[in-house]
Amino acid sequence: MKQFLKKQLPSLAYFYQHLRYRLIVLLVVSILVGLMDGLGLAMFLPLLELVADQDTQATSEQMGNLAFILLGLQSLGLQLTLTVVLLTMLAFFILKGIAKYASAYLNVVYQQFFTKKIRIENIEALSNYSYTAFVSADAGAIQNTLSGEVQRIVLAFARYMQILQQAVLVLTYSILAFLANPEFTVLIIIGGGLSNFLFSVLYKKTKALSRQLVQSNHGFQGLLIQQVAFFKYLKATNLIEKYAANLKNQVNLIEIQVKKIGIINGAIQAVREPMMMAIVVATILLQVYILGGGLSTIILSLLFFYRGLGAIMSLQTSYNQFLSYSGSLDNMTEFVNDLKSHKEQNGEKLIEAFSEKIELKHLNFSYQPNDLILEDINLTLHRNEILALVGESGSGKTTLMNIFSGLLVPVQGEMLIDGIDSRTLNMHSLQKRIGYITQEAVIFDDTIFNNVTFWAEKNVANLRRFWDTLEKASIAEFVSSQPEAENARLGNNGINLSGGQKQRISIARELYKEVDFLFMDEATSALDSETEQSIQASIDLLKGNYTILIIAHRLSTIRNADRVAVFKKGKIEHLGTYKDLAEQSVSFKRMLELQEL
Repeated sequence: MKQFLKKQLPSLAYFYQHLRYRLIVLLVVSILVGLMDGLGLAMFLPLLELVADQDTQATSEQMGNLAFILLGLQSLGLQLTLTVVLLTMLAFFILKGIAKYASAYLNVVYQQFFTKKIRIENIEALSNYSYTAFVSADAGAIQNTLSGEVQRIVLAFARYMQILQQAVLVLTYSILAFLANPEFTVLIIIGGGLSNFLFSVLYKKTKALSRQLVQSNHGFQGLLIQQVAFFKYLKATNLIEKYAANLKNQVNLIEIQVKKIGIINGAIQAVREPMMMAIVVATILLQVYILGGGLSTIILSLLFFYRGLGAIMSLQTSYNQFLSYSGSLDNMTEFVNDLKSHKEQNGEKLIEAFSEKIELKHLNFSYQPNDLILEDINLTLHRNEILALVGESGSGKTTLMNIFSGLLVPVQGEMLIDGIDSRTLNMHSLQKRIGYITQEAVIFDDTIFNNVTFWAEKNVANLRRFWDTLEKASIAEFVSSQPEAENARLGNNGINLSGGQKQRISIARELYKEVDFLFMDEATSALDSETEQSIQASIDLLKGNYTILIIAHRLSTIRNADRVAVFKKGKIEHLGTYKDLAEQSVSFKRMLELQEL
């Protein structure tokens, strides 16, 4: 059954996967709405009969197979008077009102449940997305899917629920109409089916435009992300207007696609009712003059048909609107499947603390087959030592640091952490022990306290720990000098801070975590010499208390490292102390000479 739904009704399978029994509850309530409405409408025939002659009682002859309603009242000992008929009609419509309220309430509740579940599913899937897959992913597609596409998925859900509920109403009214006059109902259904066939061409066009709209939104989000990221450069070089032109072109493209979808929706709504009325007129003429049907049962069927017609029109409108969002539904399904298919692999063993060393043995790594970035790496990182990685750009230094931090998994070879194969370890438990500082400091648009403590509760103990950490990172004096102290807001990407202050805030955050490791990927290369020396002095104070892995561009910053590994084309060319390499390594001496020029 599941496979059938996924293949034949993928949208229904998608929503059922997220709602389960709630979807069935909605359908049952919709059936009750249609049933109560239909039974209430059926009482119009005996009502018309009584209005014509109030001194008589209603009869069931003109109600066809729906006569069971009046027969049921008579079995209860009730006479079919005007009062009884009116009160029965009122009771049916009161029950319909209750069912309709329940339907509206459940729609709101289940829509919020669905929205919450989609967002949480996306957050969890992205959080578990492997770094290897992430580096080659489309940032615009990720941004658009997690933000704008979620809203479109919610709208798709709302329209699909309307489709299901309206389909149930159409089915309910069709059954009631069939009970009243089978021939008339069959003719109407045939005519409705032919009209729906004519609309299918427009439906296909809407679905194709929806897919194009998703891709356009991806492109817009990607350009927008880059405009924000490179705003300073674009502004300083007066390229921002040219870049804005690209954004405007993308906006115009989106507008054109949305407009085309709107035109199709309008055409469907304009044509639908005249077409359906033409079918009704033709069917009545055929029923009366050719098939010899009675007008009384046709009138009752028409009452049901008009109710059903409204549901059909709403269904077709909702369906076309749903198709305009269907590209987003396909995109979301593919997006989540991609995230889950590239879920990072994790072992079960936990690391409580780092006690001895990390060993790399004959380690190879590549993103693409036969294109090794690291080759036959044999290296040991000892506890509380400072190990520096140097070499030309593209030699594999950052890739190696990413392997040490568990972001990347070796293609061949081993990484042993305190003698345990990393593939059997829960790398999250290792990563909790890692402080990671990059060239572009990570600063959140929030207070200094929240940046350093990562939104810890602001109590006495955490405040004391916060200030102790600032002292270690040599940033306490700056923070205390701010008018709002630790409550000072840092602005977008730390716009209110200098480069050195950003790095010290970053160092403070990592130290606050009580880590074993400090990984520094060219953390001072973008700073001026004086600030760099100041940051380096702060790092030197941490020597012996943390295991520090440094990627350095400026060799002066690693003079106090315990060991230095010189990389060349993905291999370790030399390994030793700074002094030894300065005397014995041709490559290292060449790097020193170039920096002294």
